[in-house]
Amino acid sequence: MRPRGEFPIEVCEECDQRAVNENGGKPWVGYPPEKQAEIDESSTVEPPDVGENPVFIDGHKCWRRYRFGGWITFVDHYDCDTLNEFYIRHGLIRPRESRGQLISDEQSESSIQQPDPDLLIVQQEEDHGHDNIVQNSWSDHSVEEEREALRGLLLESTQTNSVTGSISSEPQQIANIIGESPLSSLAIRYLALVAIDEPETAVEALPIVASSYDSIETTGQQWGMYYFLCISRSYPDALFPALNILVDGAIGDNTRIQSNALAALGEIVSSYPHVGCGLVDEMIELLEHESSTVRKNAAGLLGDIAQEYQHLVVDHAAPIAACLTDEDPHVRQNASTALVRCGEADPEAIRRESKMIEHALTDDQPAVRRSACVLIGNAKMSVPDEDLERLAEDDPDTQIKNMAQWALKQIKS
Repeated sequence: MRPRGEFPIEVCEECDQRAVNENGGKPWVGYPPEKQAEIDESSTVEPPDVGENPVFIDGHKCWRRYRFGGWITFVDHYDCDTLNEFYIRHGLIRPRESRGQLISDEQSESSIQQPDPDLLIVQQEEDHGHDNIVQNSWSDHSVEEEREALRGLLLESTQTNSVTGSISSEPQQIANIIGESPLSSLAIRYLALVAIDEPETAVEALPIVASSYDSIETTGQQWGMYYFLCISRSYPDALFPALNILVDGAIGDNTRIQSNALAALGEIVSSYPHVGCGLVDEMIELLEHESSTVRKNAAGLLGDIAQEYQHLVVDHAAPIAACLTDEDPHVRQNASTALVRCGEADPEAIRRESKMIEHALTDDQPAVRRSACVLIGNAKMSVPDEDLERLAEDDPDTQIKNMAQWALKQIKS
């Protein structure tokens, strides 16, 4: 299901074989022609996931998204001049002004409603290592009971006030309350509860929730961000029109909103890494946030970006490696994953963080120890043999034993 009609059309494999560059030749992949002459044929280094753009198929301009040794080709409907313009014009990303700091000087601390820590429930997520924070206000009631109670109240309101016509679906009827109505927060809260188990139903209300988000009060925005997160798990591309809202929430000053915005961005960037290209600097700043959940989600998002844009992340290897001593184990895990994913782009940058990575070999989290072995082996880092030998012989995790043995062979070869 793709709610947005402008999503670019993918070129089939048969047509893609006819692709040529603007000179009529075969598009280069991996290294440009002038660089290929410098490559030693005996080299075992894999070529980078880049290539020529744009390409032309039967006279139609197309753009390629290079990844994992291959590419996907999309038709360009707007005759774009750059790949970034193609992403923007086709709805894959939205243009965004640069941001100099996390919190605007124009915002007053007294005007910000701080969340009550006693109302927070943190649920661990396995997919991308992000936490989502849920505003728990139903205590003695189940989610289903809360949802049905809100549904009855809100539908009664739509009928009483004739807000919508009878042809609208229930989610659209209830979404139309959002805005000036005093029931706006309740409407978004209901849609968030629906989105937990029925994102395919709740996604119908997405355009209204997104367009009304800035006009609603803080509690409604907290529920709205949780709604976006629930939608992102099943329909990440549906949230492209709301990317600015998610980014503003991620770098804002409401911890509950930040955590869910970062988790939603993580779901999107996991599928579409290019969306995160402009967020690296801001995520690095968030690695020092007072909230461990924000730090964890920021580190996780850097790992998602590093799936495809390793060089953007590895330039910040030092602050990411500093997270390997964070008090929160999930921050350490996500930081170690981000370093593994970006490390091959610049092994020297990883070697400069040898003290932090060597320390990670003693971490109480198996995932961190395993990542440390991978980093040491890939970068051929100079560390005391006894540290790896201890893991190779005594670690209770068989995978770590094997990885430590492999790392020893790498640094001795």
